[in-house]
Formats: sequence, structure tokens, C-alpha cells
Amino acid sequence: MQTFESHYNHIIKYDLLTKFNYKNIYLIPKLQKIVLNFGIKEVNFKLLLPTLIALELISSQRGVLARSNKSNINLKIRKGAPVGCKIILSKTNMYLFFSKIIVTILPKIKQFDGIILKKQTQQPKSFSFFFSDILIFSELESQHELFKSMPKLDISIVTNCLTVEELKFLLTSFRFPIK
Repeated sequence: MQTFESHYNHIIKYDLLTKFNYKNIYLIPKLQKIVLNFGIKEVNFKLLLPTLIALELISSQRGVLARSNKSNINLKIRKGAPVGCKIILSKTNMYLFFSKIIVTILPKIKQFDGIILKKQTQQPKSFSFFFSDILIFSELESQHELFKSMPKLDISIVTNCLTVEELKFLLTSFRFPIK
């Protein structure tokens, strides 16, 4: 079992249970999935292929092309045209990537003082942030020429939290830097 997963099962679950007094154990917040996404504004296959390769190198899982649902005349995109790529991580791969973000990626960022958690009016089931410099990942540093003109990487962490306080407590329990 991975260290972050065992830390959640043995420590964080009980902390959440004692702090928020749940009547049902299925209401205890947990990480459900992490979605990695590259969005591209114009249909450019020369840019789409390196983003797909970068996602596979970062997450060690095969990526999927994201296609447009409807046509957009302003962006010159047809219905069904590829507009990005994404990967959905769950279970063990999710905890491995989450630990990689916290332990290796976020300490590499210069002048980093935390990610801002905005108060949402809807139910706070997800938390999103992005990396504009994709070369922070050690898997991509050696291939600088191939990955130097990449779009930003959007990362969404999906949970089953009911309130913002639960989300904040869950993320800070994993030592995720939140302001």
C-alpha cells in the first residue's frame, strides 16, 4: 500500500471522524480522482502529440484525446475535432501522483507560498490549479526541446467533501500547501 493511501486510511480518516462527527462512515471525505488536462485553443496536431506524450510520461498512464462537443466559428473548431488531452487517475495511481506533486513538484517552484483555496458557493467537490511551466516535472526536463512550448497543465482534485472546511482539512492533512 502506498504511503499517502495508508496515511489516509490510518490517520486522516480518524481525524476527520473526530473533528466533524459523522454519523455514517461513508460520509467521510476522501480523494476520488485526479484529472490532468491540457487544453489547446486551436486544432494543431503538432502541439497535440507532445502534450499527449507529456501526460503519459508524467502519470505513467495512457492519455485520451478530448474532442469538442459543438462547433465554434470564432475559434475555427469543428464538432468532434480534438481540442486537448486528459488523463483520469484513481486509486493507487492517484495517490502516487498526489505524493509526487507534494514531495517533488511543489518544492521546485521558486517563490511558492501556497495555492489559494477560493470559497465556492456550490458544493466544494473539486479543487483545481495549474502549472504554467511543465518542465518542472523531472520526466520532461531531459527532453527540453520537445516540451518547451507546452500549454498549461490543469490539475483537478475531485473529492466527496460537503463543505469548504472539510476540503481544507482534508488537503492540509496531506500537507498540501493551501493559503
